[in-house]
Amino acid sequence: MEIKDVVLIEPESPGYNFFSSVQMPLLGLPILGAILQQMGLNVKIYCENFSSIDWNRIKQADIIGLTVLTLLAPRAYELAQKIKEVNPRAKIIMGGVHVSMLPEEALNHGADIVVRGEGENIIRNLIQALAGKNDIEDVAGISYCKNGKIHHNKEAEKPVDLGKIPAPDFSLIENYKEIPYIPYQTSRGCPHNCEFCSVVEMFGRNVRDRPPAQVIKDLKSIKKTPAQKDKHVFIVDDNFSANIKRARDLLQKLSDSNLEMEWSTQEEVLVHKKEEILDLMAKTGCKRLHLGIESVNPDALEEYQKPQSRSDIYKAVEKIKKRDISVHGMFVLGADNDTARTIRETMQAAVNLDLETAQFFVLVPPPGTELFRRLKEEGRLLIEEMSDWKFFDGQHVVFEPNNLAPTALQKLQIKAFKKFYNLKQSLKWFTRKKFYKGAVNFYGIWALRRWLWENRGYLDELKDFN
Repeated sequence: MEIKDVVLIEPESPGYNFFSSVQMPLLGLPILGAILQQMGLNVKIYCENFSSIDWNRIKQADIIGLTVLTLLAPRAYELAQKIKEVNPRAKIIMGGVHVSMLPEEALNHGADIVVRGEGENIIRNLIQALAGKNDIEDVAGISYCKNGKIHHNKEAEKPVDLGKIPAPDFSLIENYKEIPYIPYQTSRGCPHNCEFCSVVEMFGRNVRDRPPAQVIKDLKSIKKTPAQKDKHVFIVDDNFSANIKRARDLLQKLSDSNLEMEWSTQEEVLVHKKEEILDLMAKTGCKRLHLGIESVNPDALEEYQKPQSRSDIYKAVEKIKKRDISVHGMFVLGADNDTARTIRETMQAAVNLDLETAQFFVLVPPPGTELFRRLKEEGRLLIEEMSDWKFFDGQHVVFEPNNLAPTALQKLQIKAFKKFYNLKQSLKWFTRKKFYKGAVNFYGIWALRRWLWENRGYLDELKDFN
């Protein structure tokens, strides 16, 4: 087939949650779009969270790609069916962590081809195969249907070299000027092996990095673009300072570049032992760290394979805030070793830590993770239907906890949000003249109320599992 026009789509996130007002695009499509442009193709990206899809453009496209996280799967499959009605000649390619773990599901719900794992190395060979320049049977890392039978080609042999892929091109996104935060990645992979996390399944435990010189070049290019120069950059690395030498080198080069940029990233609690890294973060414009606190229950931390103590948690928050960097605490409720008492202790710790913002996830088992496999074997999954993947967002209980009823865990999560986001907490920040943080806390009150209203049906249904 002749290939000229490609449309890439990030499906709309379902429902409403605390972070619906601070959406940013997933990073995969702007990188793949840049690669496809290098191949001489016309590319357009639609992120439904920022703009509607131009269906006239869909009618003209030769290839349509959809990125699929678990909670986006129902919408992705819905879009695939509509695309087939509007443009039956187009090839529909799906990629992303969910379909990488469940390729047959995607092929049975509209995908012609599924890209498994990292797509940057696969997409070039796949496009050439679809254009008739090589055989699709020889393209590693894909699944597809042929003569009514599903085929899974061999795995892609090598992980992506981040130094050999182009920088993400956000200008390909329709209405990209409205994006409030710019995502960027300096490394992939995580040395930890948390049972509930799909990062290792997707990217591996060996942390790979983009060379610092390229990172600085990319960031300078982003900040030179008028529509992006004043935007906050969120570095999406799973563990920014996992490799201390790499992090130090990158931050020092960023400091030497004199690039004026506000940024934030995710970190582990043990970053408090890397004070030189924290100093360089503050020096280079880091304004917030999203800290994986998870719990203050030692048994839960051991279950999550988090080598940190309650003392480490308090030291980390203290040292980060000492450098005028805000802390966003991330907690996970519902470990097998959690009880109502330990969860209440964790929610109280979130208040005692004097965090600026906090996020209380209920434990969620993404397909493909060890947690999903274990809970399925134990018969504890409440949801396995494709149409219900939208509830795998960390805000809904989708499994039977070990020591609690499902509704009890859900109510404790709601209580955690209410304990953290309330008028008393808002007034605390206002009296300290931290008006932005007070406003954010006040927004949290409203966001929770809206979430409760939108999910009242789900909360009622959850009672049936008690």
